[in-house]
Amino acid sequence: MKVIPERIFFDTNIYIVGVADSASAEWEILLWAGFGQKKEGSVEVVVSEELFDQILRVAKRLKNKDWGSQILARMWQNFNIHNVYLETDELKTLEALGVIPREDVGVYLTASKGKSQCFVSANHKLIQSLVKETGEFECLTPQDFVKKYLD
Repeated sequence: MKVIPERIFFDTNIYIVGVADSASAEWEILLWAGFGQKKEGSVEVVVSEELFDQILRVAKRLKNKDWGSQILARMWQNFNIHNVYLETDELKTLEALGVIPREDVGVYLTASKGKSQCFVSANHKLIQSLVKETGEFECLTPQDFVKKYLD
């Protein structure tokens, strides 16, 4: 029997690609987590203001500002949310180390502080290399997540 993680972090690209392409693994993951409709006992989805800002910024660049707001609204309405607050000092400290590119610091900290068991991203290689030593959480591409947990 598969033991599916109870708390998962989805990177920005999961939301953007998933909503844009209903034939994608990203969309399948979002639906499974409750994006289409609220599910009882669903997985906890870890989020933060940093993640919301990234989704809004990318969505506005690709389509328009309303598209990003629609994505966020569906997240709040349907997901079992675990919201994490990131301290400015934490972000600055990790940025200063220079180990993680600035644009990835917020998502890494969100997943870490949210005690995510799994980090799903199409761009997971960098994060995966960081957590490989710590075993902090599992890192999977959308396709690997679907194969491992949803098939």
